[in-house]
Amino acid sequence: MPTAPRIELPERYTVTRHIADGGMASVWEAEDGLLGRIVAVKVLGAQFAADESARARFQREARTAAQVSDHPHIVTIYDIGEHDDRAFMVMEHFAGGTVADRLRAAREGGGEAIDRATALRWLCEAATGLEVAHAAQIVHRDVKPANLLLDVRGRLAVGDFGIARLADDTQMTQTGQVLGTAAYLSPEQALGRPATAASDRYALAVVAHELLTGQRPFTAEHPAAQARQHVESDPPRASEIAPGLPAAVDGVLARGMAKD
Repeated sequence: MPTAPRIELPERYTVTRHIADGGMASVWEAEDGLLGRIVAVKVLGAQFAADESARARFQREARTAAQVSDHPHIVTIYDIGEHDDRAFMVMEHFAGGTVADRLRAAREGGGEAIDRATALRWLCEAATGLEVAHAAQIVHRDVKPANLLLDVRGRLAVGDFGIARLADDTQMTQTGQVLGTAAYLSPEQALGRPATAASDRYALAVVAHELLTGQRPFTAEHPAAQARQHVESDPPRASEIAPGLPAAVDGVLARGMAKD
């Protein structure tokens, strides 16, 4: 795997390692020399340095998340700025990885299986974080395991508000535009319609199904086909996939993944 190009930050921050790459930005672990703590720094990709719309979206993510980041189940934003024409955002560091990491490890046999009590606690914490965002009229629009971060004690926080929008901000939703990840996309998002708080709750129900059964409710080789399943198909019964799971869970998940 190629090594990510080293990035430069203001003198206050010393980069220690590369964490991950996304579609628009890379994430790095760094030491905040002023406050003596480890942080995560998201840096806008060099290819977007001259892209005003990308820079605006990046800054909007920071502002949006900062409105609610004083909550324990939402990633805290510490700082934002630019260095060498690269926008960056300094955030709370989560050394426990993501729920996606845990699911992958359990699926591939390289990690511990996720017990039901842990899964339910994570889901409650994610729901609490999203409820706080929704109360502030913020819709996340991309709830998925990779955006649910864990600290070393197992506390979960919702992160990556990169495509979030204010619930009354119609300027950010274009007819026919699909934003989000196909595996966790709500029916309305799959149809290119505006996302609402209910869209986030639908996505969390999809995550719940995956955590409790080890399988996603909808799978297809092509993202477009997967998105169509969210619109047209009913999810399988979780209790038929995971032995010992109470049948009552089926009703809860069915309501969470209802098409309307």
